[in-house]
Amino acid sequence: MGDQPDGLNDGLNQEGGCAVDWSWLTGEEIVSVTSSLDTLTVRFQSGETLEVRRSSGRTGRSFPSSHTSGRGG
Repeated sequence: MGDQPDGLNDGLNQEGGCAVDWSWLTGEEIVSVTSSLDTLTVRFQSGETLEVRRSSGRTGRSFPSSHTSGRGG
């Protein structure tokens, strides 16, 4: 595990949770937000979409997961 910015190693933060780079949100303008029982969807002026979902792990415990679309990759 090499040294990485902000003390991040292998995608984990210091508490052992997932490390996420949210810098792509800088300057984004929200166009709409919708939600259901397990999904929050945010749509941006640029055409990007962020979905945050409630997922279950192997232990059956719920945790948030996210997915972006429209990011050219």
